[in-house]
Amino acid sequence: MPGETIKSMVPITFLYKNRVGQALETYIGGLKEKKILGIRCPECEKVYVPPRTVCGCCHKKLDLYVEVDQRGTLENFTVAHVTIEGGEIKDAPEPYVIGMIKLEGADSLLSAVVKGLPPEKVKMGAKVKAVWKEPTENNYGDLAYFEIV
Repeated sequence: MPGETIKSMVPITFLYKNRVGQALETYIGGLKEKKILGIRCPECEKVYVPPRTVCGCCHKKLDLYVEVDQRGTLENFTVAHVTIEGGEIKDAPEPYVIGMIKLEGADSLLSAVVKGLPPEKVKMGAKVKAVWKEPTENNYGDLAYFEIV
């Protein structure tokens, strides 16, 4: 039925301490230093953020890390109305924007929360910049969000 909200439990647990792999470990280490690292393909020269181990275009092994700019363009976005906390879907205190961002120097898109304008005023093509958690903690959340400039 239109307008109806369904609440459910999502069976998610975060009790595991698994390695994320060398590419993401290097990326997270860069975030701790307030740097956004991508990885460049030696064949087609595409730069992927976050890094991966194999190029999606030419299937070459990737191992050349490069720092990309902390500024970029909001390529697409959605307005979220819920969060997931401890596996439970909860209403967000207020709607917020999750964007797909193309950083200067990167060829792929990075997903992140975007702040700086009310969701109804956000437009594709907006310029954004990284905002860092203080202090950084050597985890994925060190890149707190992107702010519209």
